[in-house]
Amino acid sequence: MKTIAAILVLLAFCRLGPAQTKNENQLSPRVRIYQPKNLSVQRANQVANFVQSVIGSSGSGCQVGWSDVPHAIVIRSQDPSDLDAAEALLKRFDVPEPEPQRTAAPWPDCTVYLIRASSSTAVSQTRPVTVAGPGGRGIVERRAAETPTTPVPAELQSAIDEMKRTFGYDRYALWDAIVLQPNGGEGEVQGILPTDGAHPYVYSLSYTSTGVTEARNLILRGFQFSVKMPATFTSAAKDGIESRIRTDVTIREGQKLVLGKIRLMPYENADLFLVLATKAR
Repeated sequence: MKTIAAILVLLAFCRLGPAQTKNENQLSPRVRIYQPKNLSVQRANQVANFVQSVIGSSGSGCQVGWSDVPHAIVIRSQDPSDLDAAEALLKRFDVPEPEPQRTAAPWPDCTVYLIRASSSTAVSQTRPVTVAGPGGRGIVERRAAETPTTPVPAELQSAIDEMKRTFGYDRYALWDAIVLQPNGGEGEVQGILPTDGAHPYVYSLSYTSTGVTEARNLILRGFQFSVKMPATFTSAAKDGIESRIRTDVTIREGQKLVLGKIRLMPYENADLFLVLATKAR
């Protein structure tokens, strides 16, 4: 009896098994559900609409659309070949979504202001001189050197106020201004800072490469500014003494960066400061 009872239970289980599978997958042969693997809901809607426009344009009556109930794309058609074609097209576009393209931050211009700071005992015998900088290599504009009695531009007033609180100079004047237009590469320019017309200071500005961040901060790598003192007044070297500032520079948008100071000849009773500022093109 126990054997007969076990056989009856087994037969009952075999009957229930196929019935449960059929209920779980019970769909009309005219309906298919496509579950995207890589698409967001928004992207899946777009893909479904595109497939609908392609398959449905033939007049077959095929319908393709996103449904929130199964959280999937539902395909309906009387023709199995339309179901196959729509499913194949959905699979073709069910790929990881492309990364959004980032717009590169625009390159700002950079102006290097050469500020002459002097005490009340300084005597200036300088005069204006026009200096033509080389074109290309990232530097495309040069301004003529101006007399050190030229007032400092108003946009630099905050930097000058900071310098006055730190240094003991009586006067600050614009000596020259160099406009750089970085483009990712290197740059170099040379110029003259006259003192008495016969014994000028010769300066050189260069950088090895440039960059710009998403916040529009400008980076000048390998930045170097050097000044060669007049040889006539130097006994240490026949060709003059050279003083320089060498560093990597990062300038925030709108910042007036006081980069450093170069000492001039003792008889000048003055020093040269570099102030860097950026401006949108």
